[in-house]
Amino acid sequence: MLDKGFAGIGVMAVLRVAIVALLVWACLQVILPFLGALTWAVIIAISAWPLYQRLTQCLRGRGNLAALLVVLLLGLALAVPLGLMVLTLTDTLPHLNGIAHGLANFTLPPPPAWLGKIPLTGEALTQYWVTAQTDLPGLLARLKPWINQGALWLLGRGAMLGVSLLEIVMAIIVAGLLLANGEALWRIAERVINKLGGASASELPQVVARTIRGVTTGVVGTALAQTILCVIGLLIAGVPGALALGFLCFVIAVAQLPTLLVWLPAAGWVFYTGATGMGVFLLLWGFLLVNTIDNVLKPLLISQGAKLPLSLIFLGVIGGLLAWGIIGLFIGPTLLAIGFTLFQFWLNNDEEAEAKPEHR
Repeated sequence: MLDKGFAGIGVMAVLRVAIVALLVWACLQVILPFLGALTWAVIIAISAWPLYQRLTQCLRGRGNLAALLVVLLLGLALAVPLGLMVLTLTDTLPHLNGIAHGLANFTLPPPPAWLGKIPLTGEALTQYWVTAQTDLPGLLARLKPWINQGALWLLGRGAMLGVSLLEIVMAIIVAGLLLANGEALWRIAERVINKLGGASASELPQVVARTIRGVTTGVVGTALAQTILCVIGLLIAGVPGALALGFLCFVIAVAQLPTLLVWLPAAGWVFYTGATGMGVFLLLWGFLLVNTIDNVLKPLLISQGAKLPLSLIFLGVIGGLLAWGIIGLFIGPTLLAIGFTLFQFWLNNDEEAEAKPEHR
């Protein structure tokens, strides 16, 4: 009888675990398409929590109104730059069309002498230059299949960008809902973490929150500062499409790549047009301001949350971009930073436990 009773209990336990596992799997299938947007919403809500609290105090405790204002501010911060970028691209298209028509009558000068002296590739480059000089339309016709493939690739990336923008809009709206219910959700998160990690994990929610704010402020804030300075320099130098180049600069800065990939070719274009003074100005502006602020501002902002290696942020940006698209630029480094912080927290707790003398 006892064996049958234990067998019945074992079957019921397995059945309960199976039902719970099935429920969790079904919930994950439902949430999976929105996982990137929901993760980004949590990151936005935690990062914007200090601003939300200050607005709530200014509005005499009206938290819902404060959350709505945060959503509107974030929406404006997204919509205004994108709208300006679209307008800039619209103005730039006629210039690109004129350049395309002008290529038919364009004649290259003879290849420079230094081109043939380049090791390994000098002769091939010189031959390509001579071919383009004598028959540019024919060369363009041979390159047309690759140009078409590149255009199709750009269209595909544009569609992905549209999906990412929708995810960002959804994330901002969900972040507003999380802020409006922030106190209750924070208590639930603390209870869950305490149940999983015990009393030693009581400080963990605050550590994770500081890490998220530090990475978000450090990566995004520094990229935004670099972008603003870069756009100002491009506008002063008279570079066309400055706002579109600014958006590209922001993406490159978030990806932890050098922003000179944007402003250095722009400075070369300014020199090519004959504006030597403006070209020198743009070079000095880029090297002394746009590059320098990255080395000063980023470590300062990130150190406020947690000490993180920049290589970890770089891996998070690239991996997040591959996994979630544009929105992954922000999610990737934040998730890796949280994982790294949790790992450090676990190691430190183990060291403290080993250092404590045993009480008998």
